[in-house]
Amino acid sequence: MEVRTRIESLLLTVNHRNGGTLKTLDFSLRLLDATLSIDSLDLAEILAELERHYGRSPFDAATPPRTWAELADTLEPAVRP
Repeated sequence: MEVRTRIESLLLTVNHRNGGTLKTLDFSLRLLDATLSIDSLDLAEILAELERHYGRSPFDAATPPRTWAELADTLEPAVRP
């Protein structure tokens, strides 16, 4: 669950910086869903921070993530011993 908490925190920080008012992240949304008030550069910032923290790129997976849930699923193995 730690992965989802970190993702949500990063996304909400960027959302609020961009004038958004989200309180929680719906993980079923696509990565660049318009309701998130983020653009591709914001997404790149979030992904770079996740890669720095977990030591792996979510896009190293066989199928690139399309939703925030898929993104979390690709990073979960990075926190398991």
